[in-house]
Amino acid sequence: MYRYRKRRMLEAAEEHFHKGWEYGHDDQYGGFYFALSPDKEVIDTDKNYWVIAEAIAASALLGAKTGKKAYWSHYEELFAYASTHFIDHKHGGWHKLVNRENERYSGEKSTAPKTDYHPSAACYQAIPALQ
Repeated sequence: MYRYRKRRMLEAAEEHFHKGWEYGHDDQYGGFYFALSPDKEVIDTDKNYWVIAEAIAASALLGAKTGKKAYWSHYEELFAYASTHFIDHKHGGWHKLVNRENERYSGEKSTAPKTDYHPSAACYQAIPALQ
């Protein structure tokens, strides 16, 4: 019974990841749209830092759990995207929001008390998968 539940949870996680990629990934500019309607139509084309952080963690965990190379390819793509558009390599932290074309609205970063909670938590989740 436990083994069945574990397998079913993994199947559900993979299904959710694939649906998220299918409907939420911006094939033209990279990253993920912020919001979809219940009909899976894009209703907010902005890209938020925490969405990409969670997608990075999900791809790493699924790559480690399933052994499928496609998840590692997604991981590398997403991490490169975050590095280019969100991570502040000079002062640290992640920028909060970009538009569809990946232009920042401002220099605003995560505000307290969230201060990079999602990127830090996502990296913490991914570390065991990378070992």
